[in-house]
Amino acid sequence: MSSIDSHAEWPRVLQAPQEAWRITTSLLWLFVLFALPALGLQARTMEPAPLVVDGSESRINLKAHIRYLRDSENLDHDQALAQLEHFHSITERRDINFGYTRDTVWLALSLSSEALYGTDWVLELNYPSLDQIHFYSHGPSGLETQLAGDVPRYAERDFPHRTPIFKLRLEPGEQRLVLLRVRSEGSMTLDGSLWQAEAFRLQSNTSYVILAIYFGMLLALGGYNLLLFMVLRERSFLLYVLFVFSFAAGAMAINGLGPHYLWPNSGEPGNRVLPVSLTFASTIALLFAQAFLNTARWAPRWHQVLTIAATLAASITLLNLVVPVQTALQLMSMAGLLVSALLFACGLSCMLQRVPGAGIFVLAWLMLLIGASMLALRNFGLIPSNFVTVYAMQVGSALEMLLLSLGLAARFNELKRQKELAQSSALAAQKQVVKALQQQERVLEQRVAERTQALEAANARLAELAMQDPLTRLANRSALANHLHQALQRTQRHKELLALVLIDLNDFKAINDQLGHESGDQVLCQVAQRLKDCAREADLIARLGGDEFILVSEGIQDQEDALRLGERLEEALSLPIDIEHGQINVGASIGISLSDGHWPDAETLMRYADQAMYQRKRSGRSGIQLYADATLSNQSAAEKADVKAR
Repeated sequence: MSSIDSHAEWPRVLQAPQEAWRITTSLLWLFVLFALPALGLQARTMEPAPLVVDGSESRINLKAHIRYLRDSENLDHDQALAQLEHFHSITERRDINFGYTRDTVWLALSLSSEALYGTDWVLELNYPSLDQIHFYSHGPSGLETQLAGDVPRYAERDFPHRTPIFKLRLEPGEQRLVLLRVRSEGSMTLDGSLWQAEAFRLQSNTSYVILAIYFGMLLALGGYNLLLFMVLRERSFLLYVLFVFSFAAGAMAINGLGPHYLWPNSGEPGNRVLPVSLTFASTIALLFAQAFLNTARWAPRWHQVLTIAATLAASITLLNLVVPVQTALQLMSMAGLLVSALLFACGLSCMLQRVPGAGIFVLAWLMLLIGASMLALRNFGLIPSNFVTVYAMQVGSALEMLLLSLGLAARFNELKRQKELAQSSALAAQKQVVKALQQQERVLEQRVAERTQALEAANARLAELAMQDPLTRLANRSALANHLHQALQRTQRHKELLALVLIDLNDFKAINDQLGHESGDQVLCQVAQRLKDCAREADLIARLGGDEFILVSEGIQDQEDALRLGERLEEALSLPIDIEHGQINVGASIGISLSDGHWPDAETLMRYADQAMYQRKRSGRSGIQLYADATLSNQSAAEKADVKAR
């Protein structure tokens, strides 16, 4: 059937004949549009054809395939089945939304499968906040029943989910008649979809992720501002936190997460969470507006109006605890709409008076007003129920709470700025009185700081010199002792090996005797530099005195690794050294001892390296020698080093 867009614009009335013809045509169409229902045509009572599925569909909107019956007599299943011919087609309505009603609503759906194989389907009613839905499926195997809704206990629901869902399987060529009996104290919104089982699983996971993000944002905003309240003790932050958490409880009830996770077995009392939490949120919102806009100072009349409104909202909150649930839900919708409009008007008035923060407050409440209005109008059945109207409150509330949080931060910064400005003005006079004294104190502090800095630099220099060999700038014995103690502890923790390499230059006394001590000092400095070049950044090189040097290397893998280190040092020291009198060659005897951090200790480790070095020196040639006890498990490595030295 063709449809006429109810939102089409009227053509402008012009003087030309063509425009007159357009107007006449439009009036004829309007006459046909309104005359057809009056003529009692049978189109609206025609029974929809069965919904035929072939297994290729992922989701089917059921509006065009469902018939309904409003039941004020509380029929049972057999009675409703007997009146199947009295069911009406949904196509005569804009949507499947009956607003607030005490009637039971029956839905009928005929299904036929042309699939080549058996397929699993999920029938979902898109509105989570429905009290009780009985599902009756007539097929070749007889009658099958299921139960869903947020009132039955969790264990009584056949397929627990945040929205009412029912599962069915269609075999090839199978025909089924499905009846749904729906009762709810809330808005009777019955838009439904038929999903392939796998498509529903994917869509369900996506919806849970979106809701998790939404409630995670509310939790983050509430928790962040709660911390700010605990630090700043500002009343508006506490009111904001109460508003966020009370609104979140209502949103969880609307989205079905509360009945599914938080109060799954509460039954009828669980229906009151939604009206009580949202009317309480309205009460807190009015108090928050007073604190945020400081209406007591900037808008006294509005302050009185908001006080009266908050008192009424609090009374409605208490009333919703005892009145029938449907009445409580209607009071909630009206209160939410009126409070949102009142707060928007108050914010607009304050914005015209240039009250700090009023602009962002108006924008925030405009978002919520739009969402609340769409939700309330949909609940009363005045506008269609679709994705936009169902989730308008969540979208509007998310934007509103983000803007209010930003507004709180901006307002706090403005109050802080004003407070600082007032304090600066109050302190200006005092600064003039004590200015001279402060100047003297600054001079004295500067002198003390300079003296302290000079003393610290001198002490640091003395400490550095105390731990440093003055000739080679390497670490001295004291620095070596400190480093070796810590290195052994690290080696023990890391379960590695530490190598202590003792290096003694051969025939160094002859250099001093023949070329002079100045040349000997040049040799020692160049040897120190070559050791630095061969060592890793984490290694420590120290001069024990005279021509003896020590290298401490952590992270040694095994004895082979230690020997390779000694070979690099020996190779570097075997190269000619340039001094003032020319080039000379200096050999070195190298002794190496190893420790795993437990044994040997520092003193014994030094003694073992010294013994290994003298063992090599007594052979009369340069080379590398591992201490014998350190090579018990790898004698071949020491023998290999000895062969290389020969």
